[in-house]
Amino acid sequence: MDGAGGYDAVIIGSGAGGSTLAYRLASGGRRVLVVEQGEAVPIDRTAPSNPYLYHLLKTPGDPAAFVGGATKFYGASLYRMRQSDFREVLHEAGVSPAWPIGYAELEPYYLQAERLYGVRGAPDGDPSEPPRSAPFPHPPLPHDPVVAEMIGRLSKVGIEVSAIPRGLDYGPGGKCVLCADCDAHACAFDAKMDAETAALRPAIATGNVELWTGVSCRKVLTSDDGARATGVLLVKDGVEHVVNADIVAVSCGIPGSALLLRRSRTERHPEGLGNDNGLLGRYLGGHSSGVIFPLVGLRSIWGRHTKTFAINAYHDGAPDWPWPTGVLQVAGQVPFWEGASRLIRPLVKAIAKRSLTIFYMTEALPTKESGLVFDGDEVKGRVAPLHNAKTFAHLRQLAVQAFRKAGYMVIARKRDDLWHEVGTARFGHDPQSSVTDVDCQVHGVSGLYVVDASVLPTAGTVNTGLTIIALALRTGDAILRRLSAQPEVANKPFAPAR
Repeated sequence: MDGAGGYDAVIIGSGAGGSTLAYRLASGGRRVLVVEQGEAVPIDRTAPSNPYLYHLLKTPGDPAAFVGGATKFYGASLYRMRQSDFREVLHEAGVSPAWPIGYAELEPYYLQAERLYGVRGAPDGDPSEPPRSAPFPHPPLPHDPVVAEMIGRLSKVGIEVSAIPRGLDYGPGGKCVLCADCDAHACAFDAKMDAETAALRPAIATGNVELWTGVSCRKVLTSDDGARATGVLLVKDGVEHVVNADIVAVSCGIPGSALLLRRSRTERHPEGLGNDNGLLGRYLGGHSSGVIFPLVGLRSIWGRHTKTFAINAYHDGAPDWPWPTGVLQVAGQVPFWEGASRLIRPLVKAIAKRSLTIFYMTEALPTKESGLVFDGDEVKGRVAPLHNAKTFAHLRQLAVQAFRKAGYMVIARKRDDLWHEVGTARFGHDPQSSVTDVDCQVHGVSGLYVVDASVLPTAGTVNTGLTIIALALRTGDAILRRLSAQPEVANKPFAPAR
């Protein structure tokens, strides 16, 4: 493989950004190499349940180092960010910065992303739903009877409830059986529209994409003057290989993409590619997330597909609260008690099997100080984004009140976790305040792109997966125009998932 060439682009990472970009470039007739440091998720098709992410977290290595990346275990919630998420918004703890592009510019790509990933949903009951140029590709999923009863009781007391848009191959002829092993599990039926299933496999089927697994990228190579990407230095079984390409896309997630750019530093870029102004690793944001448990009854309700509804009425504000607030979302059934101590595990398990799990999320705000702390080529620490503590507590109170009003006893946890991280290589017009430009190309290094959550300036308050996918499609069009000067590529039709 030494000195290998013949590729128009090399993509490092096969998650939502990398696989979707590969599909876009392959659909445009370009020859693409996708490099993944992991292997396919080990799935026993005869096992009674699907692989659970927690078990993989207990093993050495990166839990996202699989073909398809973290999407193999995501809940397939594929939301468009809300219109206000693209604007500068004042929050309790500070400012959520504006994006360099508006919602209208990304809307056509959201539509393409929904078609590619076979999203099922409906705007009913969601006052935060942004304008759409076309309906959802498919109707929403049906609700389990236990979930339907909860929705009915919430609706009777005036709580607006909406369907979670999901990327599942459900319906006549579909593979999804609405099993309980979905959220935080890999799908044994290939029914979850993860990055591998929805994008990478169709990309490979074009004959234009080659996938190398078990291969890590040591650094991105650049020209002598540091002005353009020329390829990558890869390592397989301890042996180095050089692959030449004019386009290199880094899609390693957080912190992987920022680390790779850091490791790729040269004499011209001594602090790392895209880090001439010290912004690589900065502006980390995400979601402050908590959980409550509305108890359904004394008997176990385990073994159901529950992830089908959300409450988004508080996204831009709430009664008697001056700030943007957040969203509530039911989760799938996840045996999270396995991570609890032996002392409390039986109690946690008993609660989990008799309740629905409801997440509540507010935006954690990026700042110039928040992000990764580098020590040479490693990350030695992190500075957390700004947490809207009072808003988070208020949203928790709203969540508890809503379900109690509907007649449920509620157990609430006060702890918050940082989810759906974004930033560390954010995109923007000005090299003085961003790492990548509006096409996600690294400032000052032609042909080098970052295509994953790292480029998002903010996380808003809904799941970020569809936005990463939409941006990958948009970046793919920019690359295709660069390679072939065909502006019509943006209108190329997709072969959508079922």
